[in-house]
Amino acid sequence: LTEELQATSVQLDQAQILNSSMEKKAKQFDRIVAEWKTKVDGLSMDLDNSQKETRNASSELFRIKNAYEESVLQLDEVRRENKTLSTEIKDIMDQISEGG
Repeated sequence: LTEELQATSVQLDQAQILNSSMEKKAKQFDRIVAEWKTKVDGLSMDLDNSQKETRNASSELFRIKNAYEESVLQLDEVRRENKTLSTEIKDIMDQISEGG
C-alpha cells in the first residue's frame, strides 16, 4: 500500500509539474494572442485611415477634374470670342481704310 501511495504521489508530482508547464505555455500563448490582436487592431486602424484618405483624395481629384474641364470650356469660349472680335476689328479696319 505504501508503494502504491508513493507511486501515486510521484504521479501527482508529475501531473503538477505538467500542469504548471501547461499553465506557463497557456499564459505565453495568451500573451502572443494579445500582441497579435494589438497588431491587427493597429493595422485595421491604418487601413481605415488609408481608405478615408483615398476617398478624400478621390473627391478632391473629381473636384479638380471638373474645375479643369470647366476652365477648358471657358478657354474655348474666350478663344471663339477673340476670333470673332479679331474678325470684327479687321472688318472695321478695312472699312476705315476704304472709306477714308
